[in-house]
Amino acid sequence: DIVNLWTFFDEWGRCISSTHQRDSLYRFGHFDSCSPQYQDLKLALRAKTTQDPKEAAALIQTSFYRRNLGSDRMNSPTADIIWELKDTPGWDVE
Repeated sequence: DIVNLWTFFDEWGRCISSTHQRDSLYRFGHFDSCSPQYQDLKLALRAKTTQDPKEAAALIQTSFYRRNLGSDRMNSPTADIIWELKDTPGWDVE
């Protein structure tokens, strides 16, 4: 399956949760609008209903989630706010 709607629904749900909103208020001084996550959810629904798999994959690649989050630690939204990124983890030092 090219489009996993649950991923985008979970990201939006995480963003609108009281825990995330509390953290956003504490860290940045304002609530998170969650607009990028909501736009991603709409984009994922559009990609899911697209007949062409290549077009659906291209749509998903333009999503906020793919561009900014995912598994790339350099794109973490809290990387420079909560901790400083290290080149190598501290447990690898001998």
